[in-house]
Amino acid sequence: MPTPITSQASIATTTTKLKSPVSDKKPIVIGVYGLPGSGKSTLMQHLKLELDDEKFVFYEGSELISAIVAGGLAAFAKLDKQQQRLVRERAIASVAAECSARNRTALVAGHYMFWPQGESGGDIVATASDFCVYTHIIYLHVPAHAILHRRLGDTRRHRPPVSAAHLEQWQRAEMDQLGGLCRRHGVLFSVVPQRDDGPLAFALHVVRHFEQTSARRGNLALVMDKVDAALAGEERAETVLVVDADKTLAGEDAGSMFWQAARGPGRETWAICPLKSLFSSPLGYSEAAFRQATLLYEEAADEAEFEALCDKIASAITVHPEFISLFRLLLTHRHVRVVVLTCGIRRVWQAVMDKAGLGHRIRVVGGGRIADEIVVTPAIKAQVVSSLRQQSGLRVWAVGDGPLDLPMLEAADQSVVVSGDPQSRSRSMEDALCEAIDARGFRSRQVLLPPHVAPRLDTTKLPLLAFSDADFVEALVCRRRRGTEAAAADTVSKSGSSDGCAAVLHATDTGAAKLLMSRTRDASVAGAALRLAHQQAGRYLALRFVTEVIGVESFHVPHVQGHQTAGFRLAHEPQTTIVALMRGGEPMALGISEVFPRAMFVHAFAPDDIKDHHLENQENLVLVDSVVNSGQSIMDFLRRVTRLEQHLTNIVVVAGVVQKEAVADGHALRAMMEHHRVKMVALRVSSNKFTGTKTTDTGNRLFNTTHLA
Repeated sequence: MPTPITSQASIATTTTKLKSPVSDKKPIVIGVYGLPGSGKSTLMQHLKLELDDEKFVFYEGSELISAIVAGGLAAFAKLDKQQQRLVRERAIASVAAECSARNRTALVAGHYMFWPQGESGGDIVATASDFCVYTHIIYLHVPAHAILHRRLGDTRRHRPPVSAAHLEQWQRAEMDQLGGLCRRHGVLFSVVPQRDDGPLAFALHVVRHFEQTSARRGNLALVMDKVDAALAGEERAETVLVVDADKTLAGEDAGSMFWQAARGPGRETWAICPLKSLFSSPLGYSEAAFRQATLLYEEAADEAEFEALCDKIASAITVHPEFISLFRLLLTHRHVRVVVLTCGIRRVWQAVMDKAGLGHRIRVVGGGRIADEIVVTPAIKAQVVSSLRQQSGLRVWAVGDGPLDLPMLEAADQSVVVSGDPQSRSRSMEDALCEAIDARGFRSRQVLLPPHVAPRLDTTKLPLLAFSDADFVEALVCRRRRGTEAAAADTVSKSGSSDGCAAVLHATDTGAAKLLMSRTRDASVAGAALRLAHQQAGRYLALRFVTEVIGVESFHVPHVQGHQTAGFRLAHEPQTTIVALMRGGEPMALGISEVFPRAMFVHAFAPDDIKDHHLENQENLVLVDSVVNSGQSIMDFLRRVTRLEQHLTNIVVVAGVVQKEAVADGHALRAMMEHHRVKMVALRVSSNKFTGTKTTDTGNRLFNTTHLA
């Protein structure tokens, strides 16, 4: 009989040669494992009662096999090992195919190995195909004496006699081997812990999490939602300081502290931090690795225990006083924000911020628990910083201490490396910094925390600074926008001219604009008459400027003399989406739609109203609003569009009036438009900073609702 090690290696080797039998977007297939007698069937029955049968489908491995083999399990038992393996592979492939066809999440109860007492090793019955199909495996960990008691009391099945010691050895071998195989093949593995409320509550929690994680938006979008919420304030942010947590804000690592304080499955302390073996596995520092870390935290402590541990750890952490002073100073500037972005445990560091009296102003974005909804990886950190710079038009400073922070530091406008105690700081950071500096031209500075520690590298390659340095503070808090009229005027392009980076094509001083805007500015014009005026302006802007920005294409039309001749229309007109920003943008958008009748027309009250299918396979996007004041609404919509990651050729913003300051050099909207090559078309550009409200609001005037304001 093969030993577990040999069979395990065989699975790993074979799996690498197989192609997954399912599509690139694999269905969620969750294996439910445990020793015979551990209660898998009972757990499956309870899960079936609790979970939505419109989303989930349940399988017993033995029933799948019985359905495939003529003669059922009795006939299957007579097959040789090779034939049995082929049957098992067919069974799991059928699960994948059915789930893919029905768009369901599957739970499959199965066996990893059988190990009769007295044998030197177990007979592994899991196949290579299992690890191609499974996305998750949960393992029912039950005390050996409880399994033995159930086996002895089960009169319906014949089970060979075994000792509790053998069951313990068997169970440990299964958990160890399954855990290793799962990490090798990107399958998330969760051990159902032994708790007073039984296995159902935990199993339900993780199974629902697996299904919801697959169904909802991508991790980066969710992280950005939380970052955006952390940046909210009375005044528009211009500068953001993004700070790592562990070994940056303080000398301690909250993850290591957690596993020193937590208890293992038998309530014993952890001899080795589980995160070390996880991140040194083939998963590395991938999103899957951090999702696996979340499962480890869930297994280690229930909600109350986790909160208590986080509070205990937070009370033992002391933030470097230099950070406290810097944060308090920065928070006196309303255009500056501070965000703590951590790959570690969010709750610990939020508690640390609360303890320092900063929690009401500084939010921590991170994971560690299913309830956090997200995981933060080194790659995500870099993407967040890039998004804040490029999509939101913010100036970003980043602060970190180790190699995992380097992608974030390199993505920022400016960065600071924290050099901590040489006994505890990352030993690999020097090499990583040298490579970044020498090979990629990375430039940064370092701060010594505490101030007496030795610097990294040399102070020529990595110059020193202190958070109290006047030049450093001034660089952080200085305003970006130039408020002069000359600066704003530099950003606009007169009618008919464009240089590839001009912010606005407009018709301010033309006779056509003067005629068209007269009725829109007339306070006595409202309702249908004003909507018609906006519609006429939309038609004019479509004909005069949108065709110039996007271009036109020829097509055949029948000539009055009976032959074919060339006609023209907007380039890729059928692959164009016109989005009316409601309510004010609708009349102009309707005018544009008249000029481009084959274009899709979408109403959007909020950015999330723009869906993937509105942009899928499209070439052009035209966003239409009546007025651009601060530019915040347009930025919100552009941020949404760019996150959908559709490959649009042209994005054009059309507005009746644009305030000069909104497109001034240094303004967030200007930076975002330049980065994404967005063009703006307007009837006129105005230096009047008046913003309509209530009875003067354009939307209320358009729809005769001024009396409701």
